[in-house]
Amino acid sequence: MSEALTYAEREQRKRTILSYIIAIVMYAILFGAGLLFNILKPESIDFSNKSLIVNIQGPVTNDIGRGSPIEKEEGLVAEKPAPPPASVPEPKAQTSIKPKTAEPVATSPAAKPEPTPTPITPETTAIQEPEKPWIPGERGPGSRISSSESSVLSPGEGQVPWGTGEAVRITKAEKGNTVETTLGGSSESVGQSLYVPIYLSMPLPEVVPAALFNAIPPEIVPPNTLIASAESRKRAFLNYYSWNGKEYRLTNPVPLEVRDKLWEMLEDAGYNVEKADYKAGRSLNPIVIGFSITKDRQLRGLEILQSSGDPEIDAAVLYGFKRASFWNKSGDTIQGRFVYRF
Repeated sequence: MSEALTYAEREQRKRTILSYIIAIVMYAILFGAGLLFNILKPESIDFSNKSLIVNIQGPVTNDIGRGSPIEKEEGLVAEKPAPPPASVPEPKAQTSIKPKTAEPVATSPAAKPEPTPTPITPETTAIQEPEKPWIPGERGPGSRISSSESSVLSPGEGQVPWGTGEAVRITKAEKGNTVETTLGGSSESVGQSLYVPIYLSMPLPEVVPAALFNAIPPEIVPPNTLIASAESRKRAFLNYYSWNGKEYRLTNPVPLEVRDKLWEMLEDAGYNVEKADYKAGRSLNPIVIGFSITKDRQLRGLEILQSSGDPEIDAAVLYGFKRASFWNKSGDTIQGRFVYRF
């Protein structure tokens, strides 16, 4: 017979058995949790060796390649008949046969000379329509379109043919104005990486009301980082404006590199930039700038191809555009066009 256990030994056995049970339950819970995580774990995708391309505006397929891009929105219908110029007589002869008016007359030999003038007339108008929009001229290194529009002057390569016919078009709207940038090339090879608002470089208003000046607030970066106090901003503003007893009037010319700070003060105070003085009551032409992007992402050959009619505004737009940055992976010089409309 086994010896009877004492009370202390019985309690010790209970504690030992209970500890074993708890340990087994804990191991079972951990094993079940691990098994459930493996079942429900989502698959991870590694993008470390993949390139992610973001295209603001998808490529527009037209007859633009590595040469200077030309927008032909008004003549898009006229562009499509351009590829088959050599076979014009054949399709036009078929279209002239479609009208059955000539068949009942039974003058088939007389109907043949008629298709000859009819295809020539619409084709000449179709070719002339694309010539109405802007056509660039000399723009510095690697940015000239030949008169035939079949080749482009590329630095170090001379006249080279047009590319694949793809283009990247980026459009924006800012403070009542519109911006359009067209780059010759595909969205995988060229794009814009930085854009600085052009209106921040525009001429400032000649007169600022006292209420607007007094409303200039401190410059604060969210959530609450103070960059400049209202008093310091007003002192900087008075370097160019003077009080004449009724209002603040512009007395000193504002350099291009300082205008953005003053525009930010006025806009923070409630000035309506969409109705700025520089364009109020005026009819300004769209400004067209031609440029090139080298393979090392440098802007070259910048030239104003169409003026707004105001040299000061032209200089402001050109300065603001130069603050932009582009990327180019094509290995060649890419041509571009920038249009700023008021």
